[in-house]
Amino acid sequence: MKRIRLENINIDLKEQLKNAEFKRLYELECAKVALAQKIAELREAKHLNQADLAKKLGVSQQFISQIETGEGSNLTLKTLLRLATTLGRGLRISFPKAAKGGSCLKVA
Repeated sequence: MKRIRLENINIDLKEQLKNAEFKRLYELECAKVALAQKIAELREAKHLNQADLAKKLGVSQQFISQIETGEGSNLTLKTLLRLATTLGRGLRISFPKAAKGGSCLKVA
C-alpha cells in the first residue's frame, strides 16, 4: 500500500484551489468548520455540555451537535445571536473590503 505524504496533499490542494468554484466551496467549508469549532470552544469555556446549552436555547442536543460539527444547514443569524447571547458573547458581522483573490469569509 502506497503511503500518502502530506507534501503531496498540499501540492494537490494548491492545484485544485486554482479552480474558482472549488476554491469558493473550500473557503465556505473552512469557515463552517472554524465557526463550529468556535461555538464548541465558547460552550466549553462556559462549562456547559451540549445538552445544557440545548436546554438553555430550547433546542435539541442533536441540533447543537450538528452546529458544532458543521453539519447544521439551517444556522440562521437569529440562531447565531441566541447562541452568542447564551454564551455571554456578542455577534459582530462586518463587510471588510476583500483582497483580490483572498477569502471573503473569516471567523474570529
